[in-house]
Amino acid sequence: MELKRILAKDIRRATEKAVALYGKDVLFVSNARVNGMTEVIVAVEVMPDAPLELSSRGTGAQFHAALTQSFKSLENGATATAAPYIEEPAELEAEADEEATPLANQRDYIRGREIVDMVRDELTAIRKEFKLAQRVAMWQNDSTASAAIRPLTAALAEAGIPVSLRTLLVDHISDMDDLQQAMTALQSHLANSIGEHRAKLPQSGIHAIAGPAGAGKTLMVARLAKAAAARKGADSVAVISYSDQRAGAWSQIQMLCAQSGVDCLRAADADTLRMLLSELGTKKLILIDTPGVEVAAKLNEITGCAADLCCHLILPADASSTTVRKYLLDPQLHWNSLMLSRMDESTQPWALIQHLCEHPVALSAASHSPMTGEAAKVLSASELVALALNGLGLEALVNEQVKAAADTERDLTVMTAAQALVQRIEKNPHAS
Repeated sequence: MELKRILAKDIRRATEKAVALYGKDVLFVSNARVNGMTEVIVAVEVMPDAPLELSSRGTGAQFHAALTQSFKSLENGATATAAPYIEEPAELEAEADEEATPLANQRDYIRGREIVDMVRDELTAIRKEFKLAQRVAMWQNDSTASAAIRPLTAALAEAGIPVSLRTLLVDHISDMDDLQQAMTALQSHLANSIGEHRAKLPQSGIHAIAGPAGAGKTLMVARLAKAAAARKGADSVAVISYSDQRAGAWSQIQMLCAQSGVDCLRAADADTLRMLLSELGTKKLILIDTPGVEVAAKLNEITGCAADLCCHLILPADASSTTVRKYLLDPQLHWNSLMLSRMDESTQPWALIQHLCEHPVALSAASHSPMTGEAAKVLSASELVALALNGLGLEALVNEQVKAAADTERDLTVMTAAQALVQRIEKNPHAS
C-alpha cells in the first residue's frame, strides 16, 4: 500500500476527491486542517509486485506498524503524519536505479574496451601504411606515366586509398596515354576483382542483422521490413529487438515498425527469443535487430535459438580498414551477405573495396540516404566501384582535358589560316 495526501476546502469534498481518484475501497488514515484547507491522508493499493519488493527489503513490516499506529492516533483524536512514507516511493525508485546501474556500467565498459582495441588496431594499421608508403614513394616518383593520366594518378594519391591498392592501380594504368581509357580500365579492373557475388534481399525465413554500433542496423531492419510488408503484407512480417540495452533503442525501433505496420517484439535473452520464435512460426519473414557490442557472442546465442538462421553484416561504406578486417576476417563469423549504409556521393569506400578484392563476399542491400522513408536498394560491385571513382572528381579532369584539346585545335586552326595568308602574300607580293 501507499499513502496519498489530498487537500480540499472541506472534509466532504476531500472525501469525494479521494473516492474519485482511488475508488470506493480507498482507506482513510487521517484528516487535519492545514492553512485553512482540509488535509486527508489515504492508503491506496499499488502494483502487486510492490508489496513483495517491500517485504524483500524489510520495509513491509515497518509500513504495517506505521499504518496501525496511524489508526490508533486517529482513534485518540490526534493527527497522523504521512510525510516519511510519502517519500518512500522515491527511495524505492533510487534503489531500482542502483540495481540498473551495474548493467549500464557493464555495457559501457564493454563498448569502451572495444573502442580502445579498435583505436590500437587503427594505430598499428597507420604505422604499416606509413612504412609501405615510404618504400613505394621512390618508385612512384620515377614512374613513367604519361602526362595525360598524371592528373588521375595525383587524384588517386590524394584520395586516401590504401598504399598497396593504390600502387596496383597506378601500375595498371601507367602505360596508358588517354585519361578516359584509364578511368574505364580502373572501373573494369576493380569490378572484376570484387566479382558480382550477389545475394537476394531477405524475403523469407529468419534473418539477423549485425554490425558495429552506429552502422545503421535498426534503419536497415526497418527498411527491409517495410519492403517485405509491401510485397507480402504486414501480417506476415515481424521484427525482434534482441538484447539491445541502448537508451531509446526500443522506442526507436517501435516507431519505425509502426510506420510500416509490422509487429515489433523485444527479447532480452536467449530463452525469451526462443519463445518468441516459436510463437511467430506462422510469419514468413522474421528480422532480428542485434546490439552493436559483443557481436560474435550475440550471434552465437541467436544461432542456438534458430538453426536455419541467416546472418547479414552491415557496415558503413566509409568504414576503416580495421573495422572491415575485424568483421569480415573473423573466423567465428559467417555472413550470408554484406549490406552497406552511408552510400552517398561524398563517401570513399576504398578500404572496403580493398578487402572485397582479397576476400569476396556476397553483396545484398544498400541504403543511400539517412531518411527513414528511403527504401533499401540492391547493391552491386559495379555501383560500389563507381561510387569510389566518382569521389575522385575524374569528370572535372576529363572536362578540363577536353577543353584544353579544343583550345589547342582552335589555335592550330588560326595558325594555319595565318600561314596560308603569308604564303599567299609571298607568292603575289603586289596583291592587296
